[in-house]
Amino acid sequence: MIRDSEKRFVKMALVLFDVALIHLGYITAYWLLKGSVAPLHDAQVVTFMSAIACFVLYFFGFYTDLKRKGFSQIIYTNIFSLGIVASLLTLAGIYTPMMFLSLEVVITGCFIHTIFLIGSRFIIWRVIKKIHGMKKVMIFASDENSGVSLANKLLSHRKGWFVVSGLVILNERKRLEDFLEGVDVFLISPSVDEKQRRELVSLCIKHEKEALIVPQFFELFIHGSTSQQVDDRLVLSIPSIKTSRGKRGVKRAFDLIVSFSLLVAISPVMCCLWILIPLTSKGPALFKQERLGMSGKPYQIYKFRSMVRDAEKNTGPVLAVEYDSRITTVGKLLRATRLDELPQLYNVLKGEMSLIGPRPERKYFCDQFQQEFTEYSYRMNVKPGITGLAQVMAKYTTTPEDKLRFDLLYIRHYSFGNDIKILLQTIRILFQREQAEGLKVTAKQDEKKLLQSIGNNQAAGL
Repeated sequence: MIRDSEKRFVKMALVLFDVALIHLGYITAYWLLKGSVAPLHDAQVVTFMSAIACFVLYFFGFYTDLKRKGFSQIIYTNIFSLGIVASLLTLAGIYTPMMFLSLEVVITGCFIHTIFLIGSRFIIWRVIKKIHGMKKVMIFASDENSGVSLANKLLSHRKGWFVVSGLVILNERKRLEDFLEGVDVFLISPSVDEKQRRELVSLCIKHEKEALIVPQFFELFIHGSTSQQVDDRLVLSIPSIKTSRGKRGVKRAFDLIVSFSLLVAISPVMCCLWILIPLTSKGPALFKQERLGMSGKPYQIYKFRSMVRDAEKNTGPVLAVEYDSRITTVGKLLRATRLDELPQLYNVLKGEMSLIGPRPERKYFCDQFQQEFTEYSYRMNVKPGITGLAQVMAKYTTTPEDKLRFDLLYIRHYSFGNDIKILLQTIRILFQREQAEGLKVTAKQDEKKLLQSIGNNQAAGL
């Protein structure tokens, strides 16, 4: 609880600092363009505009922990969120000129305070990276495949945060204390059994080392639980994942308003695609497919066709891969920009989907995933969505198991505010191409060093 309070204090301090920077940006713009200090009335308007800007920044995820983040994500977040702020304030300035500063001041101020914010965040990010970067990581796994998979995640993570020191394949002959020296962080694979996980975490706490754990599915429901007291016994309260009628009503109203507004706004784009797709590849523009919705109820999903006609005629149901020969030339553009998802707004209007939620899947794959992960059925406690936490946080090549972790985390911590955050951050990832790229292993020599480390550990009888 103390750490949570500290985080809230730091976040509040950053918000106030940003308000001051944004305010300074507008005041500077006023001075440059008008040659004088802004009068009291205009200064009050600037303060109001600064608060609005920080409000939008918050929902774009600008105030998330910078630790182990890439600076490019900060730039994307800043530019897109402040671009929206500038657009809103410009429109407000056009329709209510007596209440706002001149458009020149608004636009120039947005440009100046964007530079201020990016510059200040870069300094903060560099300090955090200096303190928390280049951490030596030892990976503990029960088998080589899961260990190498985690190592590849570290190697493909944003540079400068992690250095892979080695991979330990656990067995009954190991002495975990032997790996404590010279290592900063221990990454524990989900394949490690519960007894060994407890032992590793206890050792990390005892020797003041950081432990990174890939959570089991049931642990995600414990995340964020509240502590209570029953007589003299400490208990954790884990609420039901079922959302209240009030929350469902707000979510449905939000879906209707936003989806209808988007359909009206992008109707010219949809008409162009309706003509372009059949012209560039044989078949209709619209693609229909059965998916499973809330409570496992089947429905027809609508998408713009991005693959050749009858793509699964000879193969049966097959998940798309990164470089799929079945995807058409126009389809590649549609998938990269997510324009193929636009017709699903009609599914939202019908009540079969929501704007935000776990991605809908076909029954064929749902049956497979439920056999492998019993918790997969929890995804159907809510309506499927056009976008979701897994789409914002994960990559194109993220495994179904890891995407399920994000889906369960979303369901566990559902709120209207989180839905707005996910919707706005979806705009960012449309332009952040690394989000859609496949997993990249760095240099071959890094992988050889890693495998050599495995061999050395095994040879030592660990």
